[in-house]
Amino acid sequence: MVSTLLNSLQLIANAKAGQRENIDSRVFGKKLGLISRIIGCPHKDVGRPFVEGKTGYRSCLGCGARKPFNTETLETSAAFYCPPPIQT
Repeated sequence: MVSTLLNSLQLIANAKAGQRENIDSRVFGKKLGLISRIIGCPHKDVGRPFVEGKTGYRSCLGCGARKPFNTETLETSAAFYCPPPIQT
């Protein structure tokens, strides 16, 4: 029973590690730094999930920062990223 629990925890950790590697810079831009997290927007109001290509994200309604969203597990990760600049 303990080994089953450890195996399931390892699978969850591996899935989360794989999720971190799939950050598309065209969708997310750069990760927010410590200063912007301390004195910036609190990101309390987050909109519904959007999908761009194979990448899902949720945006802060206050500042527009984006947070990765896994469309398979329907989970949102903890890190916020600045939206990338619009290219014309």
